[in-house]
Amino acid sequence: MRRVTRVDLLAVLILVCIAGFFRFYRLHEVPIGLWRDEAANGLEALRVLDGGHTLFFGTREPIFIYLVAVSVAFLGRSALAIRIVAAIVGTITIPVTYLLVKELFSSTDQGARLIACLTSFWLATSYWHINFSRLGFRGVLLPLLASLSFYSLWRGWNELTGIHREGSSGRFPMLVWFAIAGLSLGLTLYTYTPSRFLPLALLPFLGHVVAGRWRKRLLRPHSHDTPHSFPSPLTAFAVFGLSFLLVFAPLGTYFLTDSGSFFARSGVSVFSASQDEPILILLGKNALRQLAMFGLVADPNTRHDPAGRPAFDLFTLLFFLIGVAVSLRRCRETPYLFALSWFSAMLLPAILTFPELPHFLRAIGTLPVAYVFPALGVEKAWQWLRFKRVSFKLRYAVASLLALSFVLMGLLTYRDYFAPVVEEIELVKAFDPRFVKAASIMNQLDDPRGVWIIPLGPRGEQRMAYFVIDFLYQGKAPHRYVHVDEATVAQELSEICQGKERALVLNTTEEYLAQPWFDLYADSKGLIPFLLDKHSHHLESIHFDGLDVLVYKLPEDLTFSIADEFEPVEVDFGEELRLTGVAHGAGSTPGGDAWVVLR
Repeated sequence: MRRVTRVDLLAVLILVCIAGFFRFYRLHEVPIGLWRDEAANGLEALRVLDGGHTLFFGTREPIFIYLVAVSVAFLGRSALAIRIVAAIVGTITIPVTYLLVKELFSSTDQGARLIACLTSFWLATSYWHINFSRLGFRGVLLPLLASLSFYSLWRGWNELTGIHREGSSGRFPMLVWFAIAGLSLGLTLYTYTPSRFLPLALLPFLGHVVAGRWRKRLLRPHSHDTPHSFPSPLTAFAVFGLSFLLVFAPLGTYFLTDSGSFFARSGVSVFSASQDEPILILLGKNALRQLAMFGLVADPNTRHDPAGRPAFDLFTLLFFLIGVAVSLRRCRETPYLFALSWFSAMLLPAILTFPELPHFLRAIGTLPVAYVFPALGVEKAWQWLRFKRVSFKLRYAVASLLALSFVLMGLLTYRDYFAPVVEEIELVKAFDPRFVKAASIMNQLDDPRGVWIIPLGPRGEQRMAYFVIDFLYQGKAPHRYVHVDEATVAQELSEICQGKERALVLNTTEEYLAQPWFDLYADSKGLIPFLLDKHSHHLESIHFDGLDVLVYKLPEDLTFSIADEFEPVEVDFGEELRLTGVAHGAGSTPGGDAWVVLR
């Protein structure tokens, strides 16, 4: 850290404070609810705490889940315990990005510290990055470990090529940087599926290095690039590659023995979709749609983009275009080539998918390099002013205008994230907080003598929707899912209720059936309440926000049935509906309702 000055420390401290505010402020209540994918990570974390250690969790890479397990062990089963991991990771990404960008451009004629400050500030106030730093999604780890890997790689490379050789302590510490780079790159493959494209970002860099050395050998065949006290580039990259393989080997072995895990998400690829147009045209359209996220088009998924805005504002977009132009013009220089290749490689995971684009999450690997380009644009504009030798007052005015723009950009991010102009119903559909409320009610009404009954569709299509309850419910009464299938529901209910004194049912209400996502709550016919009303005693109904908790007292000897036998009837209502049988009788409660079943 010898090249980190007091100015750097002060800059990083300020940037971390800004980033921490945006990532931790009201984290316990924003975003609302807990999405099923977040809850799934929590459930896997509970498996870890129970001793279920593995390298791959179905379709999920493991590092985030293990971090969540540590958080849950300290904070308990809550949405905050999952999301605080992402907030910490997102905040740590800021200082690592600062070090990376400063190291990346230290060999150029541009102001490396200014570019690092601007990039890190943009990232700290990035609406795009803030959103994923407050969600329990594993993708937020990818920018952090990618930045750490590339910082270590460039630190070692700059010492090896003599840029920072003054004060270097020799062969071993230099190779350590390459080893750390390889270890970190290997760890990225344990974070999020698009990380598999990250090694592609290194290919142009490595090709540029090899080509440069080849040209030097042709021009000066007897020269040496580095003193004998330093390792050769071949040795350094061998250490990097071996370190990478050492970390990746366990996961790679796992994929070889279980190839289905590796291809678990291949169903979203454009190559597996039936398309009417040639694949090249489709990929071109996808690329344009994905690039449009940088200032023109919003992600259609409300979870990824609550305010429905592009990843960049117009101010950022302007300097982004300038920075890309600068990088393309100077692409023969390794730092600019590296930035362009990183950005391009990590756009591929989104471009190669066929769901609605743009997709903020699948492009998360382009963070933070996406913000390097607007930083380059600002630095280039400032250099131009100095080259033109404009007056001090004009430069001061421009600097003040830029500072004001950055402040407004931060305020705009605050408004768009914490007070988005979006209908509440869209946020409810995106995060579905009712499951959190349902789990809370279940915890409050818990009765060790009873059993919780939750309706599930005949094929269990909406089982993931109940992951939130599985994670947050901590009562003593077991909770069971009953498939609402007329052929099996009575038998399932009989088995579940055996030995229990009470049944507590999560039941949808009339107002819920009017909502577009009501099919997640499977028993729209009311089959389970019908069976319980028929065979047991209804004690009370507790209503909350579209769901009722129905409480029943169960008899000791209980066997459910829809109807023992049907009286044959023949009534034809047309091509789609025919009445073939009827059954009826009295309920189990004296003086209570009668029941009728029509088939």
